Amino acid sequence: MLRIETRNATPGMKLALPVQLPQAPSRLLLRVGYKLTAQTIHKLAELKIRTLWVGYPSLSFLSEVINADTVQTQSVVAGQITKTFEAVQQQSSAKLPYHLYTRSISKLVHQLICNPQSAVFLGDLSEGGDDLMRHSSSVTYLSLLLGLKLEGYLVRERRHVDPARAAEVVNLGLGAMLHDVGMTLLPEAVHARYEATGDESDPAWREHTALGYRLVRGKVSATAASTVLHHHQHYDGSGFAGADFPVMRQKRIHIFARIVTVAEQFDRLRYPTDRPGQPTVWALRCMLEAPLFQRYDPQVLDALLAVVPPYAPGSVVTLSDGRHAVVIDHHPQRPCRPIVQLIPDPSRLVEEDLPLGPMLDLAEQSPRVFVAHCDGFDVSDLNFERPTILPKPEEAASALSA
Repeated sequence: MLRIETRNATPGMKLALPVQLPQAPSRLLLRVGYKLTAQTIHKLAELKIRTLWVGYPSLSFLSEVINADTVQTQSVVAGQITKTFEAVQQQSSAKLPYHLYTRSISKLVHQLICNPQSAVFLGDLSEGGDDLMRHSSSVTYLSLLLGLKLEGYLVRERRHVDPARAAEVVNLGLGAMLHDVGMTLLPEAVHARYEATGDESDPAWREHTALGYRLVRGKVSATAASTVLHHHQHYDGSGFAGADFPVMRQKRIHIFARIVTVAEQFDRLRYPTDRPGQPTVWALRCMLEAPLFQRYDPQVLDALLAVVPPYAPGSVVTLSDGRHAVVIDHHPQRPCRPIVQLIPDPSRLVEEDLPLGPMLDLAEQSPRVFVAHCDGFDVSDLNFERPTILPKPEEAASALSA
């Protein structure tokens, strides 16, 4: 299976993953195995669905990276986020089914634990719909991936809690799911102003954290509610939590909030309010450079590189020498030098029996050979090495072990 840009899809390609309806991500739009037509491809582009997963028999082993049950549960969570935000906007939030949210998050966590090979961030489940819903869904999933990766660190940071409970991430997922619910309580003018400018210094917009916290306090666990309140608090003492709440820094911020802060910022960089969507490699590079990197817990930032490959498995890329390839695996220590498999011209992928070329580990290739294009972006100048600001590999491993 391969992830391709919708604009590069050709009639006859078969879907390897379902396509959800952007406005209602829990509803199926196209099933696995659906053979694309020119009309369907045009409609998907109109719906602003940027990428599709299509079948390619010679690369069937990549299906291990994606678990269909996990994808389905993600769509359920995304649908619950949509319904929750709509209920709050309609002032009918008094009876929100928080127990169902907890159950769905628990199921998603279980599937990720049972399928560790699929515990990497491959992109958005839902594209083209409401940005707030898409953002919250992505932040939820990424926060869970980070939490599971940081299991040992969670235990260390929550010493007052029994180790088995300290490593539990369901409440992290619940806090991530609801982290921006306060946005739906902002006056329309405030929300529109933020969408137009992306200005996070606006005092009125900054109140969304406190508004969300007051809405969920007493209805979800204290750690989930705290995550809603503090998801814009930064490790260096910058950030905010609302006019009535003090600014905190470093370990005074709950580890769940520190995780969601990283997931939140990563997704905002990928989808800026004032520009089209940006490539993953660009968002990661921004977070690892000044001035942003000092805002985040270094251990969480290190985990981000482990669960978010700059070039995700299944992505079709073009190398600097013009050859086409699909990403097979990634190296957290050499993040922009993945393992790739050479493939024929992607425009001919509808021909199911085209032979594959050799496999290349770019970490072992000449520096002159690198990923130059991915997902429609020229990324030649965006590749980066693992920053020295992050913990050394042995330190990171020690911190993550229980």
